[in-house]
Formats: sequence, structure tokens, C-alpha cells
Amino acid sequence: MLSADQMCELCPWRHKEPGKSRLHRVPGFLGIGILLMMVGPSYAFCVRHAAEMSAEVSRPQTRSESATAKRPVTVADIIQMTRLGDPLYTDGAPSKGLVAKFSPDGKRLVVVLRKGNLENNTNEYSLILFETEDIFRSPSPRVLLTMASSSNRPAIQNLVWREDNDTILFLGEHPSETTQLYSFQCSTRELNKLTSHATNLSSFVASAKGNEIVFTAENPDVPFVNDDSARNGIHVTSERLVELMAGKHGGGENNDRALYLKNVGSEKETKIVIAGRVLPPEVMALSPDGSHLVLQTQAVQVPAAWIEYDDQLVKAYRHSPPVLGAYTSIYQYELVDLRSGQSRILLDAPFRAFDESEVIWSPDSQSVVMSNTYLPLNIDDAAERTLRKAHTFLAEVNVSDGQLVKISDQDVRLLDWDTKTNSVVCDVGRLDSLLGKATAKVYFSKNKTGDTWSRSDKPPAIVDNATPTRPEIVLDENMNQPPRIVATHPGTGQKSLLIDLNPQLQSLSLARVEEVAWNDSHHHEVKGGLYWPPDYQAGKKYPLVIQTHAWSPDRFWMDGPWTTAFAAQALANKGFFVLQVPDPDEHLVETPKEVPAAMSIYDSAIDFLNRRGLIDRDRIGITGFSRTLWYVTYALTHSKHHFAAADVADGVDYSYFQYFQSSNIDQSSAGDFDHTNGAAPFGKGLLRWLKVSPAFLMDKVETPLRIQTFLSGSLLGDWHWFTGLTRLSKPVEMVYLPEGIHVLEKPWDRMISQQGNVDWFCFWLKGEEDPDPAKAEQYKRWYTLRGLGAQATSNGASH
Repeated sequence: MLSADQMCELCPWRHKEPGKSRLHRVPGFLGIGILLMMVGPSYAFCVRHAAEMSAEVSRPQTRSESATAKRPVTVADIIQMTRLGDPLYTDGAPSKGLVAKFSPDGKRLVVVLRKGNLENNTNEYSLILFETEDIFRSPSPRVLLTMASSSNRPAIQNLVWREDNDTILFLGEHPSETTQLYSFQCSTRELNKLTSHATNLSSFVASAKGNEIVFTAENPDVPFVNDDSARNGIHVTSERLVELMAGKHGGGENNDRALYLKNVGSEKETKIVIAGRVLPPEVMALSPDGSHLVLQTQAVQVPAAWIEYDDQLVKAYRHSPPVLGAYTSIYQYELVDLRSGQSRILLDAPFRAFDESEVIWSPDSQSVVMSNTYLPLNIDDAAERTLRKAHTFLAEVNVSDGQLVKISDQDVRLLDWDTKTNSVVCDVGRLDSLLGKATAKVYFSKNKTGDTWSRSDKPPAIVDNATPTRPEIVLDENMNQPPRIVATHPGTGQKSLLIDLNPQLQSLSLARVEEVAWNDSHHHEVKGGLYWPPDYQAGKKYPLVIQTHAWSPDRFWMDGPWTTAFAAQALANKGFFVLQVPDPDEHLVETPKEVPAAMSIYDSAIDFLNRRGLIDRDRIGITGFSRTLWYVTYALTHSKHHFAAADVADGVDYSYFQYFQSSNIDQSSAGDFDHTNGAAPFGKGLLRWLKVSPAFLMDKVETPLRIQTFLSGSLLGDWHWFTGLTRLSKPVEMVYLPEGIHVLEKPWDRMISQQGNVDWFCFWLKGEEDPDPAKAEQYKRWYTLRGLGAQATSNGASH
């Protein structure tokens, strides 16, 4: 069946840029109560270079320095570079708001960094501390803690400062161990493990003043085989195919979560029973006084009144109600009274799950504000009811009596309830805000009676001057600027360089990246990033590799938008032009026009670069990942251009095979397939699929194809491409990474994926081989595939 990550591609917005999808992913230790962690060498450069960085990055190179030979970039360099440690950033979200965590008094801030260790196959994480008063004078970063993870989970994540301005709570793990909750005291560097749960913790929230902590954890695996199944068999309804084949269900990083309450200092964990399902990524908020929890859950049963909302997921549910126990894909807010353990639906309405929703508590713990939510339809005003069916709102709900106050119907993203001004702060334009673009802010303040809110484009007067205004901490990067952490003074605009994350890159021959623009076949302008071979010679035509799925001139991508499959700088240093291209316009997604629009981008890009005299049209390769596996396989079966080699990794292809793998558990996904292919695959609708679905047109593929699959769900979901092309005697290779996840984490998995692609394209587009004797078997396989390709070409010519 489809992996959960492939399923998230059916909701493309969630994976495109802003980060984790709702079906995406998100982690005890040795029985040691207290560990004292010493400063590790991994991030010693942070301290060693901090004092000299500002001068170093700004001074011009001398003639002798510029003449110094630089070595080519390799995949190992890409894996070992230092990056921002927040998992949302790894998953593709912009760095805005993710770089630093300030202490409650604003006098300290911490940053989490990460880098891959190829020798140990681990990811090393480091917690870096700055004193706020020093960052514009002589910033002196201190490495507080280093931890390493051998799993696909971060070693340090979800940082939360305690009210003492000295203690930090976080989720962490060591190699070969599970993710648990830890506390770290900055002054003493004392690390305490607070939980010893049987499975990985995946998220938590803590009250600012009290000792209450609520966390989510993976459920344990449960075998299908038991006395009852032995006697009566398994009556299949909403079970996952891949789990039935494995003989167990539940558990894992993408299944339902369990919810627990714990007090600091106590070993007791109390399970919280709720009405809905908790699925990653979990969104929950604990009231400041620790008495109530509000969280997003997936509705198990959808109330009849909700069917009237003009919402894409609700429409899919209305068209094909799921079987009992299957995913509804419709989300709601629940409220839990942590003192009584009782829970209830907070608002009798869903929120728009495709576009996400935020929730924030009032400082007095009496109410919550929610964004992008529908409002209940139990009103008499016909005009207001019609409005509520079609639009979402920013709204406040009193948790004691359920009183609802509509704040705004403006398209906003909820950021904060600012206690200094006692106002709710939002970005105007959800999509732009989620993409990290500059957006205007809007401020909402309650009137004295509390039953209405006023709106202002300017922040209200500060009520509390106790907390100083914080500097803005950003990740300064762009397509040619490696990432640096920079502070900006809120009053003067003064900037201060805090850390150059990768000074070692100055010794590498980085490819120059140019943002280029061209028109597709519909005369729409498309912009992408062109990586130039460092040793480019004018007049020479080079092979081209197209990397798909996103482009941003504001990001420094050594590999590409994600760590799976892409290897832009390493390919450019092997003598390729690499073009990083965006996806089709958002408005075409999940329509029959989407995939032809993607192919138009690729075809027109090839024509554009050919007109510039840069590329050899007979040596073009293309890489697809996730949703663009579909785009690439469509191009291989429909494009006017011939691709000399291709690679696809862990994706959805809207095929007949994938359609039936998940339709019993996720009706909305099946509806997406129907809508995107223009019909359901039954009766006359199947004829439409036969014309447009790439999997039905494998006989047209004349390109050597490398397929990367991760975990068993991905293997099964893309299996038909391997067996189909093999049956047709087409050159195809499948690589299976049993522990790999959608956005690859482990260094060895990344090396197999990324270096494998570099070798693949060098072999097919340039006729080059890596002389490493360990790769002899690889080239033996590929020469066999080359023979299949030559035979197919010969047979085609003879006909």
C-alpha cells in the first residue's frame, strides 16, 4: 500500500514548501537519572571562529587566496555540512521563526544545529547558547550539549524554556535508543531524563508555571495473529495492506499516537482518553495554568451538520463515506480538562486541514484563539450561515461556557498572543507567511466588555515593559550564500554575525547558481535555479540533470529542496548543468491539468537551455521525488524530448495499482485519484486512465530508470514500475532502503540515494565510472542494463 509519506503527496500543499504534512512524520535511554554532558568537538568551530567571523566573511580575498586550488564538492561534503537542526526546516519549511528560542526574560537564546557523521552513520546535534546582551558586541556562542541519533529522529528537538530562564525541556535520544523527554540546566549543564516510556515520544507541551507535562507517544505494535484470528480469521475493513502482510499493526512513526499526562518529578504517566485520533504532526497547546489542553484530532465520525461545509475534504467524505475505523481526513479541536480527565469537542465545526490551523491560549487561561477554522452552523441568520459554510475565521472560544467570538474573516496566520500589548498578532496572508515571505502584520485587541475585537495595522501600546524587545535572529542564506546565523537589532537595524555554519565551504569549488526565467508552452513565466559547472568552458555543450519539486532563490541548496535523491552541487562538480525547477501553479494541483503543466515546465526548460547553447540535448537526465515521481514518469511516457537517464524516489504516481492499495483506509485519497485523472477507474472512466496514467504506458519508456524505495509501504507502492519495466526488458534498477524515510536522515541512506544518483547520471550521460573497486558490482549491473537499452533501441529501429 502507499506509505504514509506517499499518501501525504495526495495533499500536495502540505509537503510542498512549508513543511510537514499531517500524514508526514516526526522519537529510552539507559537507566541513568542524571548525566553531565561535556562540550563535544563536533561544533567546536562555533566557539573557535565566533570572534573572527564578522571580519572573515566580509574581507576580500587576496590574489594568492583566490588562486588557491579548490577541490570539487562531493556528496560527503553535502551530508557533513552543518545545518539548522529544526526538523521543520529539514522537511522544507522556511527558517522564519525556527532559528532561535529565547528564554522567557529574553536574556538568553539557544540554537540547535546538526551535521551528518558518515563514519558512525549518525546525525550529531548541538545546543548553542548566546547571551542576548552580547550579540551586538562580541557574540560568544557556548556549546551546551551535544547528542547523536542513529535513528531517523532528531537527537535534540522541541525545545521549551522553563520559567526559571535556566532550564530547557526537549525531546532527545542517543544512538540505538528511543526518544524521551529531557531537562537540561544551562548553569550546571546537568541533563535529566524525565521519562522512560516504552515507545518513542513524538511531541510534548509543558505549562510555564507548573509541573504539568502532556506528551504523545507511538503506540506499540500489535500482532494480528492471536487466538481469535486463529479461530475466526481476520475480517478486513480499515486495515493497511502493508500491515496485514507484516502481520502486525499500529506503532511506527506515522500511525496514531497515544496521549499522556505527567508531572515533573513523578514517575506516573496517566493516559488521556479522547474522542478523536491523534496523528502526526501533533498540534496541541497547554493552558498557562496547566489545567486544560486543547489539541487537534481527526474526527472518527463526522457529524451530519458538517457535511454542509464547502470544503474539499468534506466533499470527499460526503461523496464516499469511509468504512468504520478508516481515516476521515477531517480535523477538529478537542478540549481536555486535565484535572478531571474529561474531554469534549471544543467547537462544533471542523477546521481547514489542507491549510493548517493554529491555536493559542489567552494569558489568563480562560479562552483560546484559533485560526482558519469553520464556525458552527447552528444559527438562524441565513446570510451568516451561508458565509460560515464557505469561509474560515479567526475566532475566540471561552473554554468554560463555549462562548464564541468571531474575530476576523481575513486570511491570516496566527502567530502569538502578545502579553506585552495584550493583543493577538497575525501575519496577513497564510500562504506567504508559511512560505517564509515578508508579510504585513495585523493586531487584534479585545474591547473592555470582551465580546468584540478591534483590528489595527500597528501594534498597540506596550502594557508590560518588563521584557526587553528581542532582536530578530535569522538564517541568512540564498542560492549562492551558505547559511549564517545573524542577529538584527529591532531599533537600529544593526546586524551582527553570530555563526558561520560552514567555513569549510570556502575551500570547495562551489557551483555558481543563477536564477533563470523562461516561458512554458502556455507562455507562463517559470523561474528556476541553474547550477553552472565550476570549470565551465564557453562554447562547450554539457549534459543536463533536471531536479524537480521546488525552487527558491532564498535557500542555499547543496543537494536540492530535500535530502532524498538530489545532489546538485556534486553533479555540477562532475561537469553537469543542473536545473532546479518548481512545481506547476498551485491552482492546477489535483486537476487533470497538473501533470501536463509539469511536463511543459521540463520541456520548455530544455528548449530554453538549448537555445542558449549550454546543453547537449542527447544527454539529459531528470530526477523525481515524492509527488514529482508522477511528473517524471509522465514525462518519460509523453514528452517530446528523450531523457537519457532518470531517477525517481519514494513517490505517488496516481496509478491503478496505488489507487487500490489505500482506498479502504483513506477515501479522500481515492477521491483525489479520481479527480486528478479525470474519472474513477471503472467502466468508461478506465479508458481515461489508460491514456493518461504513466503506469499504463510503460511500453513507451525508453529511458534507463533508477527507482528508490524506502520502508515496506514505499516498496509496495512503486513495485509495479520495477516489475513492469523488467517484464518489458527495459533498463530499470530498484534500490530498497528498509529503514529509510521520505526525507532521508541517516548518512548512509543519503549516500546510497544521492551518491547513487551521481554515479547513475555519470554512467548514462557521460560514460564515466567511479574507479572505487567497491562499486565494481554496481557497474556490472549497469552494463547489463545498457545492453537491454541497446537491444530495445535496435528492436525499435527494426520495426
